[in-house]
Amino acid sequence: MNSELSMDQILIEKLTNILEVNLDKENFGVKEFANEAGLSRSKLHRKLKSLTGKSASRFIREFRLQKAMVMLQNNVATASEIAYRVGFSSPTYFNTCFHDYYGYPPGEVKFRNSNGFNLNNDQHDLEDSSTEQSISKTPSLKKRILVKRMVWINTLFILLLSVVSYNLYQNYKAHFSEELVVASDDDKSIAILPFKNLSEAKEDEFFTRGVRTALQNQLNTLNGLKVISENSMEKYIGSKMDPSEIANEIGVTYLMDGSVQKYGDSIRVIIYFINARENQQLNSMVYIEEFKNLLTLQGKIAEEVAEELNIKLSHEEVEQFDKKPTDNLQAYNLYIKGRFFWHRRTEEDLYRSIHYFNQAIKLDSTFALAYAGLADTFYVMPWYIQVKDRDSVFNIAKEYADKTLYFNKNNAEAHATLGAILCYKDWKWEASEKEFKIAIQINPNYATAHQYYAELLEIIGRFKEAREQCNRALKLNPNSRIMLLNSSRLYINEGLFEKAISEANKAKEINKFDVYPYDIIIQSYAYMGKDKMAMKEFEERVKVDSNPHMETVKGLRDAFKVSGMKGFYTFLIDSFLKSGEAIKNPIAMANFYAFVGEQANALEWLEFAYIHSDHGLIGLKKDFCYRHLQNEPRFIALLEKMGLAD
Repeated sequence: MNSELSMDQILIEKLTNILEVNLDKENFGVKEFANEAGLSRSKLHRKLKSLTGKSASRFIREFRLQKAMVMLQNNVATASEIAYRVGFSSPTYFNTCFHDYYGYPPGEVKFRNSNGFNLNNDQHDLEDSSTEQSISKTPSLKKRILVKRMVWINTLFILLLSVVSYNLYQNYKAHFSEELVVASDDDKSIAILPFKNLSEAKEDEFFTRGVRTALQNQLNTLNGLKVISENSMEKYIGSKMDPSEIANEIGVTYLMDGSVQKYGDSIRVIIYFINARENQQLNSMVYIEEFKNLLTLQGKIAEEVAEELNIKLSHEEVEQFDKKPTDNLQAYNLYIKGRFFWHRRTEEDLYRSIHYFNQAIKLDSTFALAYAGLADTFYVMPWYIQVKDRDSVFNIAKEYADKTLYFNKNNAEAHATLGAILCYKDWKWEASEKEFKIAIQINPNYATAHQYYAELLEIIGRFKEAREQCNRALKLNPNSRIMLLNSSRLYINEGLFEKAISEANKAKEINKFDVYPYDIIIQSYAYMGKDKMAMKEFEERVKVDSNPHMETVKGLRDAFKVSGMKGFYTFLIDSFLKSGEAIKNPIAMANFYAFVGEQANALEWLEFAYIHSDHGLIGLKKDFCYRHLQNEPRFIALLEKMGLAD
């Protein structure tokens, strides 16, 4: 143990000397510090954390602040000049950090010193101020001698502190080892709660959201870490639930909470790291940074979170933390606004998201995330609003996805969108699967990629794999209405109707005015032969429908009274034929005929759909309603034409 302790002392001395030499270099950060020390960033972080309880970035910042205090006490220069001497890029940022660390601004040091205040503090003082003062008043020869003496005094003082810190740490670890246990290798899962905006300006709400999104994006790429989708955590805004309740609801062990405050040209981010299962705060981390360095800060935070979870970072992952999506913070804020409205999926909100993404690109024409946002928006448009030409909209989405990958080939969103277009527009199953696999490899926590991949696997009949991907998507985004509905549809096609109903009911809890979950439940009960339950659900659907066609509703009720759900679907067939809706929706006609057992008519409408390139035909192999057509030669011929035959 003595040799180990000696090595730790030597390391602290070495690190302190490195900082001393590079004190005035404002760009000397953790990366440069690790390189000078001959250590990886993760190893440097672990060493400093165990010996001092500080991260590498905090160790650097506090060393500079302690040096500044000594200079201020000895009145060697103005506060602004000292700020540059100790490696701060601006006096304003220096003042903010100094005040946060000592509790008062640097301008008060001289006043407090002259009035006999005790400025020295065991936590904050690194050097003997009287020694520094003597140096400033001696001739050059004597000054050099005293400098050497000061270095030795500093070294002895630091070694003494390191011995005390090390022993305290060992004692703490021995007595409270259970509290220090972090995630096991098979239980590393985390969710980021919505951060609180502590800034006075309400418009900084999107800025706060952006801090959280940037951190989420950094953590998403870590192998071995399950990160719950940001979208799923929106429901906990203002929630009074205990951390353990939230953790159990979404299936994670750890939570991150935090707050963001912007003032002047600085930003303060406070992160709380919580063992949610135990309702225990493990650590809190305070970051103060210049506003211009915001996007770099997220990499620092993510790196420290990885260390807290004992995740060994690869060289590529460490490099990824250093990358910024854009150098233009205004562009990034516009991107965050675009994503906010994209998640809402209404026609108005989708067009607003396009506006914000385009504004971001005007500020930074190489901003890959903004192009990815446009690609995603144009891809989902045909699913949520009426468009004249679906394929042309998909083509626009593809152009933006390609543009995204031109600027960043490792953008998971763009690969996933390309995979979806190859699936739903081009019917190129193998190429589609390749894109989804690339997206998941880049970002294993991207729930939408798992969702799209599950849809493809279901389409081509690989139900077991589809369920695995679908479940993975829901684990990452458990509060997603869309993913719950996709899961319920898959359960129907697997013949698991009770589970389909359960998933659809969860979707109704998220949005009770969405009629689609009711349609799934109606269909499930109909397949189960529970006609009364199906009709009861239909009546519930009528209540939430914003614009029900009451004449059709009456006709369906009357038809049900005569012959149950078979009469219900027969009435729909007649209604579609009379109104001309059948030509517009041949797949619905095929489904209705298949349910009532008229297989020949179902085949005719499927063939009609193929001739007219109806996108709904993509469900040919998967849909439960076509189970009785599987051995029909005409049905097999259609599967072969679509590349779906076994």
